[in-house]
Amino acid sequence: MYFKFAFEVKGAKKMKNIFLSLAACSVIAIAGVNEITPVIGGVHQLDSDKSEDHMTYGVRVGLGFNKIIDQIEFGYDYSKGVEFCPEKKCTDINRLYLNVIKDFNIGLSNKAVIYGLLGVGHEDISNKDIEDEGGAFGQYGVGFKFYPVENLAIKAEVRHALKFKSGATDSLFYTLGFGIPFGNKEEQPIVQNIAATESTAVPTLRDIYIDSGSSENIDDTTIITETTQASDPEIVIIASDPEPAEQQQSTPATEARTELEENILKAMALSIPNFDPALTNTHRYFNFDFDSVQILEKDKGVADAIAKDLENFENIRVKTEGHTDAIGSKWYNLKLSQKRANVVKNELIKSGISPNQIDTDGYGIEQPIKTNATEEGRAANRRVEVLFAAAAAYFDFDSAELKDESVKAVKLIADKLEGFDDIKVRAEGHTDAVGSKWYNIKLSQKRVAAVKNKLVEYGVDALRVETVALGEDKPLKTNATEEGRAANRRVDVLFINPNK
Repeated sequence: MYFKFAFEVKGAKKMKNIFLSLAACSVIAIAGVNEITPVIGGVHQLDSDKSEDHMTYGVRVGLGFNKIIDQIEFGYDYSKGVEFCPEKKCTDINRLYLNVIKDFNIGLSNKAVIYGLLGVGHEDISNKDIEDEGGAFGQYGVGFKFYPVENLAIKAEVRHALKFKSGATDSLFYTLGFGIPFGNKEEQPIVQNIAATESTAVPTLRDIYIDSGSSENIDDTTIITETTQASDPEIVIIASDPEPAEQQQSTPATEARTELEENILKAMALSIPNFDPALTNTHRYFNFDFDSVQILEKDKGVADAIAKDLENFENIRVKTEGHTDAIGSKWYNLKLSQKRANVVKNELIKSGISPNQIDTDGYGIEQPIKTNATEEGRAANRRVEVLFAAAAAYFDFDSAELKDESVKAVKLIADKLEGFDDIKVRAEGHTDAVGSKWYNIKLSQKRVAAVKNKLVEYGVDALRVETVALGEDKPLKTNATEEGRAANRRVDVLFINPNK
């Protein structure tokens, strides 16, 4: 690790430094690196009578954390030949620190982020004659991050370091750095490689979901103009019924469908009863006895039937959603519903579906389909529903404009929904990890709004379309590569049948 040269440990020198290093190793190992930033800058000593201003340089490792704290940062700074007055003694200074970082949304472009930081650290003075000037410190600061391109950030930062030791000199740091983002290792599912040329690139279609209750209302009147620039899609030819020779001569060639459209049609067929007469088994749910996670005998063949229907459609995403009746505490039932969803996932895996193709969620008592006042209603509510979806649109960086292939895919959805008036559509928006989380939430809202508005334009009732904005929280691929980021900039669609 880069911080191995941060201290010149001689014997048992500075045990607190060793402790900080070990703590940093543990944090990095657990969290996973998502940004590395080399920095250079200056240090202004607030007590100029004791030491001079000087240069500093170093490196920082950013670790993705959670929705409250955007990043934990481990940093090392080094200053050489710093002169302390009045003795005119020079020393090298090593600083090791940990910061927590929070991004703030102030309506800037997706390419710009303002953030605040709060942290603690330790300063090591190499000259033993003045080593009392070192020691532990706390710090706070503010920074500005700008992305001139997707995989590089320019970071300008000011921070104030306050020494804990009485009489030691406080410092003001001002630095410039170049951040290199990486994907969050804990959020990278294992996916198949995308095999496509530059002119036929269609990202692998894999969909991840959360509770729709987290979505925000989106203005249905906002129409987002679609772009007219799109790559040629990968073509899959669908065979048609043979026609008489004289008709074949005057009939246009069979319309080809893109991979995007093929997966949407399959997701609709798996989700909507009687959509495809070839699919005779439309049983897509599992019921459970009271307080049980055992699959009932009547549902033992459901997983095999689903696996058979998904043959050759590995890009269709499967989600198992667990539910309970209302007996017991909400917390207990939430855990029970997640266990049921996991049991069904394992059953699907046994039937041959890839585990990387399946997501799970538990909703506890929150989404009953019948009253909990009767035994019959409670039995119906103890269930796991199996949902299917495919991507409907992919987007350029920092854009919510629908490409031509996506407009065509959305029109296909609207056309095929005719005659199935009870079916609802859930559109889920996603982004890559470039920019602040709050900006990306808003961007994903715009993307799902674009899809919803286009569906409404093509005749789908707005009340039938539910939108969920997930921002960067559900990546399909690593955000460390352009290919991965392109796959993550998407809107997924699910088709919900209320008549279970």
